[in-house]
Amino acid sequence: MIVNETKRIGRDNLMLILSVYPIILGLVGKFLVPFLRESLMHRFDILPYYSGIFIFFILANPYIYGALAAFSLLDEREENILNAIRVTPVKLQTYLLSKVFFIILVSIISGMLITSFIGLVEISIWESFIINTLMSFLAPFNMMLINTFAKNRVEGFALVKGTGFMILLPIVAIYIPHPINLIFGVIPGYWPAMAINSLTNLEFSFLPYWIYVLCGFIYIALAIRILYNRFSEKLHS
Repeated sequence: MIVNETKRIGRDNLMLILSVYPIILGLVGKFLVPFLRESLMHRFDILPYYSGIFIFFILANPYIYGALAAFSLLDEREENILNAIRVTPVKLQTYLLSKVFFIILVSIISGMLITSFIGLVEISIWESFIINTLMSFLAPFNMMLINTFAKNRVEGFALVKGTGFMILLPIVAIYIPHPINLIFGVIPGYWPAMAINSLTNLEFSFLPYWIYVLCGFIYIALAIRILYNRFSEKLHS
């Protein structure tokens, strides 16, 4: 499956661009953000906003990999590969789980590398692992979201652009007083964003970090399951 995915990405310019996007994010975070701080220092200091900037970078990471996996799955649907899998000994659920495991693993590794590389906030390796593991669940969420509501690549790309608010609103939420910002809890990215904010913002003390993490795992896993059920029904209809 890994070999097949690699070949598919190499043949497609859009997927190739998406696959290197996390590297671009890391470079931007490492070099452009400090440059902007130095350039804007005489007007205002962006250091207090480093937490929000950091959240953007590692929130975007799993969404990108989720979109990558979503386009791959859309291609397989158009090529009737998923229908062919149904008549093989391999269950469709097993095949999708292999995809989910792969993008979760890649998201965790790349997320931890981005966290360490850009160095915008100070968190331990263990905290980085927990946060990026939670973040990685957003990859299969995005994959299933796009495939549940999109019939082809064109609709899929439109959905990717239309759901960009799911990256931005969790960042907005960290600057809104609590508990009012709980209204953003319907957006899966809210929970890891709040977990990061509770670690990096000493003035933030509404809920402990581990509660946001626990609620995030439960909520995102439930959302993935609901989307999978809708997607499965769509395939069998």
